[in-house]
Amino acid sequence: MNSNKIIKKEDVILDTPPDRETLIKMDYDSLKTHTLKLNVSRETIDNIKDVDKEKIFMVNECLRLQPPFPRLVNPVIISVKHDLETMKKEITGKYVKHIRRKDEKYSHSEITTESYFVRLQQKDIDCENKKKLLKNIDDEVSNLNLEDYKEKEAIIKFSCNNGKSSGEKKRRATSLQKRLLSEGYQRHRITNHEISVY
Repeated sequence: MNSNKIIKKEDVILDTPPDRETLIKMDYDSLKTHTLKLNVSRETIDNIKDVDKEKIFMVNECLRLQPPFPRLVNPVIISVKHDLETMKKEITGKYVKHIRRKDEKYSHSEITTESYFVRLQQKDIDCENKKKLLKNIDDEVSNLNLEDYKEKEAIIKFSCNNGKSSGEKKRRATSLQKRLLSEGYQRHRITNHEISVY
């Protein structure tokens, strides 16, 4: 049973490739041009000496390569929200479903925005924690007076004087250097070794 919550739904009629009737009504040159655009070999078409058979072949090839039906559209994820308290993840996405009539021809398409919940995995929690960490670092850096941190030694000191892991120290250095660069200050080369031995 589908437990997705439908947030929004709309019916639309999408463009479709020409059907058999439309292809048959095309004049020879238009049909040939359309067929060649679908990468059908010109040599294969020209080798058919009977014009009627040639036209039938082109119509069938067009319908085989490009049926008169909209292309399948993969779902698109719009947003992902983590709830660490309930250990669930809410995923919101956009879906397109093509509807056929009783005669199997295309009728219309349903475009829905839907959300559903899945259980959080450890990688989701790690990713969320990393995002929070990077935001906290960027927030801290945005409040710094850059004049006090334009020298290499000051950057390393800011990065390392926090008792955190070497990975976090490197991220702090990177965030500060990005802000310094954006404000026109000089970039310094700081290696992992320099951070680890500080």
